[in-house]
Amino acid sequence: MNPGFLLQRPPLLSPDDLARIEEAMVRLLEQVGVRVLDGSLRDTLISRGFRSQGEFVFLEAAVTREFLADERVRGGRRSGPLPAGDLAEWITLGVCPYPQHVHDLATDRLVPFTVERLTEAVKLVDVLAERGVRSSPPGCPTDLPPALQPVMQYWLAATYSRHGRTPPDPKAEITFPYVAAMAEALGHPIRHLPVYVFSPLTLGGESLRCVLRFHDRLEAIGVNSMAAPGSTAPIEVGAALALAAAEVIGPVILLREALGLPVHWWVSIHPVDLGSLAMVFGSPESTLFQLATRELNAHLSGGQWPPWADNPRTNAKLPGPQACAEKASLMTLGALLGGQHFGAAGTLSLDEVFSAEQLVYDLEIRDHVQHLVGGISGSVDPQSCVDTVAAGIDAGSFAGLDSTLDRFRSLYWRPRLFERDFVGGWQAKGSPSVRAKAHALIAECLRRHEYRLETDLQTELDRILEGARAALT
Repeated sequence: MNPGFLLQRPPLLSPDDLARIEEAMVRLLEQVGVRVLDGSLRDTLISRGFRSQGEFVFLEAAVTREFLADERVRGGRRSGPLPAGDLAEWITLGVCPYPQHVHDLATDRLVPFTVERLTEAVKLVDVLAERGVRSSPPGCPTDLPPALQPVMQYWLAATYSRHGRTPPDPKAEITFPYVAAMAEALGHPIRHLPVYVFSPLTLGGESLRCVLRFHDRLEAIGVNSMAAPGSTAPIEVGAALALAAAEVIGPVILLREALGLPVHWWVSIHPVDLGSLAMVFGSPESTLFQLATRELNAHLSGGQWPPWADNPRTNAKLPGPQACAEKASLMTLGALLGGQHFGAAGTLSLDEVFSAEQLVYDLEIRDHVQHLVGGISGSVDPQSCVDTVAAGIDAGSFAGLDSTLDRFRSLYWRPRLFERDFVGGWQAKGSPSVRAKAHALIAECLRRHEYRLETDLQTELDRILEGARAALT
C-alpha cells in the first residue's frame, strides 16, 4: 500500500511559550476585562457575581483557570499533533459566501455581485461538485437591501446547488426568522449561531444581538475574533495570541454563564499590512499564524493540533499570477502536512471577490497537489521487469505496451488547463492560452447545469422569500 508523501513539522510554539501566553491571557481578563456593550447582558453578568467598572466586566483568575481545566478534561487532556489520516480520494475545496464583487470574464473587471451574476456562479459551483467543490453559494447579492441579501443568497443556493441546503449566516436580527424558516424547510434547522468579538476585547454588535434575541432556539453558539498584530493587537506574536485568546475565552465564559448554552470557540490572529491597514491573507505570515493558532487552541482545549493550514486565500484582486502563486504555495504546504479540505476556492482579495476563472485554476492547483501527496510506489517484480524490458526492446518503445496503457494514468497527472506540449505541438493547436481554456471550461460547465430543487420545497422557499421581500424591502 502506498502511504502517500506527507511531511511532519515541529511545533512553532514551545511549552514555555504556551504557558506564558496562557498566563498573559488570564491576567488580561482579570486586570483589563471584557468590554460588554449590551447593558442588559452586563447587568445579568453583574447579578451573577462578575466585577464590573463602566462597560468592562472582569473575570477572576480562578474562574478562567477553572474553565480551562474543564475544557481540557472534555478535550481528553491530549497533546501533540494529530496523526495524519488516510489519504482521501479527493482533496476537497470549499467556496466562501462573503464576496460582494465578482470578476466579469467578458470585461476582465470587478463588478458588483447581483442576483443574476450570483445565480450563474451558484450553477457553476454546483457542476464543479463533480470535481470536489463542496459548498455554496460563492457570494452575496448586493443589488438588494442588506437585510434581504442573506435570504436571497440562501434561496439561490438551495434552488440551484446540491450543496446549497446549509444555511448562511443570517447576519442580522431582522433577517434571522426568514433564513431560519428556509433552513427548517430544507431539513437543516439553525441550532448554532456565531458571535464575532471585536478586537480588542469588545463583546457587542449585530451577531451578539441576534444570539441574545434568539438564544432560546439554539443548542449552542460559537465565539471567535480576528485580532491583527500591529493594528488591533500588539505587534509581538505572543502578546497578540494572548489578547486573541482573552477576547475569545472571556466572552465564552460570560455568554455561557448568561445564556446557559454550550459555547464553541476558536482563537485566531491575522496579518495586516500596516501601509494599507488591509488584512493580508496569502502571505507567509498568514500561514504561520494559522499554524501557531492551531497549537494554541489545542493547548487551551486539551486536544491535539492539526499540523496543517487550510485557508489558502490571497489579496490579489484579479485571477492570475499572484493568486495562483499564493494559493499553490499554501495548498501545497497544507496538503503535505495532512490537510484534505481547503476553503476559499475562487476567492480573491481576502473575501471580497469571487472569480470563476480563479476557481478553475484552484482546481488545477488542487489536482497538481493531489498527485504530489499521492506519492509513488517503487514496488517491482524482478521477472516481470525482465519481461517488460525485453518486450519494450522488441517493440522499439515502451509506450505501446499493455503495461504502459494500463498504468500511465495512475503515474502521470495530465492537466486540464496547464501546458505540457513542446512549442511546436502547442503552436499546432493554435497556441491556446490557459485563460482561453479556463473560460471555455467555465462555459461548458454552465451548459451542463441541471440541478433543481424538489417542487414542494421550492414552493415553500418561494413563499418564504416573498414574505421576506415584503417585510425587508
